[in-house]
Amino acid sequence: MEPLTSLVLLAAMSVSRGHPIAWVFAVLAMLWAVARPGRTQRLVACLAVALAVPVWQLALAVALAVFLVAERGWPPGWTRGSVPAAPTAVAAAVTPFALVGWFLAFSPDLSDVLETYVPAVPPAVLVAGAIGFVAVNATLEELVWRGVFQSELEGAVGRAAAVWVQAASFGLAHAQGFPRGVVGVLLAGGWAVLLGWLRQRSGGLLAPVLAHLVADAVIAAIVLTWVAR
Repeated sequence: MEPLTSLVLLAAMSVSRGHPIAWVFAVLAMLWAVARPGRTQRLVACLAVALAVPVWQLALAVALAVFLVAERGWPPGWTRGSVPAAPTAVAAAVTPFALVGWFLAFSPDLSDVLETYVPAVPPAVLVAGAIGFVAVNATLEELVWRGVFQSELEGAVGRAAAVWVQAASFGLAHAQGFPRGVVGVLLAGGWAVLLGWLRQRSGGLLAPVLAHLVADAVIAAIVLTWVAR
């Protein structure tokens, strides 16, 4: 079960990100990729290298760039697919309620988010940056989790289990994200079940990306509103 082992290492890296022990898991992930070559193993190894990049989206971009060079081709899971209206709308519509509800209920400390993503620039530049964040983050995360991990897991554990495993990985990867903490992991993981099902229903990544855009737009709006208060 090489893909499962790879995702366990990724989860360990994600949860411990910012702590020296994360590098122990990163080294193990790279050694695992050498010992048991495979698409999932290579991607997790690339993400391990990207741990040094403080900005999550830049880390994903670097990891995917190295991954594509190693693959020497387009991963088979990166397909466009269709956009079934009702399922896509449902996956998108739950996010404003979940994200705003989490933010209001827990009043999280987002000082690290402000330091990393909200520089002292004019409001127009912040809005432009937020738009870029929404487009880039949604696309990159879908390419990684639904585009590679879920596709590879389907061959290893079956279609149904693949949805749940990629969702668990996605949730744990957001342990320090937005939302964060235990509740954040559960919210992100639960939503990733919907995205994984949507990926299978639509036969591609376009529908999950569109739903993901809504979630990231809500996150950007919350952060900008918080800054402007």
